Amino acid sequence: MLSKSLATVNPCSMCMPMGSVLVFRGIENCMTLFHGSQGCSTYMRLYLAHHFREPVDIASSALSEKGAVYGGAANLKQGLRNVIKGYNPKAIGIATTCLAETIGDDVPQIVREFQAEEPLAKDVTFISVSTPSYAASHEVGYRVALKNLVQTLARKPEPGGGRTSGLTNNGRIDGRINILVGSIVSPADVRYLKRLLDDWGLGYILLPDISETFDAPLSEDMPRIPLGGTPLDDIRDSANSKATVTIGGLVQEPGAGDFLKKEFEIPHTPLPLPIGLEYCDRLVACLEELTGEAMPEGYERERGRLLDTMVDAHKIVADARTAVFGDTETVLGLTRLMTELGMRPQIIATGAINPAFAEAAAKLAPDSRIMTGADYSEIAEEVSTRGIDLMVGPFTGRQTAKKEKVPLLRVGLPNHDRFGASHQLMLGYEGTMHLVDRLANALIESKEGGPA
Repeated sequence: MLSKSLATVNPCSMCMPMGSVLVFRGIENCMTLFHGSQGCSTYMRLYLAHHFREPVDIASSALSEKGAVYGGAANLKQGLRNVIKGYNPKAIGIATTCLAETIGDDVPQIVREFQAEEPLAKDVTFISVSTPSYAASHEVGYRVALKNLVQTLARKPEPGGGRTSGLTNNGRIDGRINILVGSIVSPADVRYLKRLLDDWGLGYILLPDISETFDAPLSEDMPRIPLGGTPLDDIRDSANSKATVTIGGLVQEPGAGDFLKKEFEIPHTPLPLPIGLEYCDRLVACLEELTGEAMPEGYERERGRLLDTMVDAHKIVADARTAVFGDTETVLGLTRLMTELGMRPQIIATGAINPAFAEAAAKLAPDSRIMTGADYSEIAEEVSTRGIDLMVGPFTGRQTAKKEKVPLLRVGLPNHDRFGASHQLMLGYEGTMHLVDRLANALIESKEGGPA
């Protein structure tokens, strides 16, 4: 069901520039700049800092009334100049906000002018992306930023020029695999994926890599731009990989992986987020096919522990009526896990307008109410009439949970009223096992009269 509300009260999504920050922050030594009013960057900094419990610097071109009338080129150029002087980045990701889009600033042209005029720009890579908040959700902002990043940087080597980068993770020259994180996950999830790929012995390029940049160790001398992220040379070299796998790309519109396939003829496999037994197995089967190598033995044991956990929890979770909401790929993974556990999803909702999501959700849980472009006011109406035992999604559903006296298991972005969002692991056999424990415990606490 696509929302038919004429007014947005409390959307089950965030704005496009938010998603772009999560991509740009996953690039090594990259700074984000919003071309728009200063309030946009202030809002995003606060929102992400509350979720990740990390400082999140986002620069702004600080458009005002004058810029809105005469154009924001001067503001953007000055903003870029200040960022280079203050942060010395290797790359700057430029995302537009509503104001810059409304007045029609041609950001790529302004950047070209800046590069021609400003010697400071010589060694800096610029990635610009159009992200007007009124156009779509943060998920779409994430997808288009990831696609623009690859479009801007990925290149075949010049004849006789050799490869763009050196050795692979394993010290081999050929056969790297592009691993694109196509959906918003936690730093802990990215660390898990890297550990899995390293244990498998794969040569890979993982993009974006937020494993350190949104969960940095505390140190005496904190760098202005957090260490970590995908190296720019690796992104350039993604055009030379033998395959691309998008993890969390099951129901997304054409993105970075599709561009690499079309432009460089690199085979592309979009997969769901590996949440639940089936979706984890699909990732494993894909990697086994691409590499010809079986999954490492330790992960076979991990799979067995997940099965044991699912059997143990079945008596608690079976037949529980659930409402699942949040980002499309996360919601689909959670829904699949719930059906594997014998739970009964009644509401499956996302703030994104995504027909492919609705189709996939209907196959997973045919009797549920499926909502796209959803507003929390609409989700609340459904929760009040469907006898829901457990809500699962971002903390923004807490008002409904409190009103209806339904426990809320916080999963996904944003999570402002609990600690540990950066460390919340939900991917893979291990992450799924943690989710099963949390689902069961949330239901037990509810029956015991515990907190929502």
